[in-house]
Amino acid sequence: MPGFRGAGTSCGIKKTGKPDLALVVSDRPCVSAVVFTRNKVAAAPVEWGKALRTRYRLRGIVVNSGNANA
Repeated sequence: MPGFRGAGTSCGIKKTGKPDLALVVSDRPCVSAVVFTRNKVAAAPVEWGKALRTRYRLRGIVVNSGNANA
């Protein structure tokens, strides 16, 4: 997609050696949108992520795999 760049790699999270880490970067600040579970119990990363709803000048995200749902 024009205006966005991305890369992925294997950093050792998955034992199989398959890609497990990605970086997506916007060439300009952009608005974030997030969706969360309605579970009453939320891990610290989920609480931190909820704060992103009020930040409008994000430029990138890091995505990793191999985590339990929290």
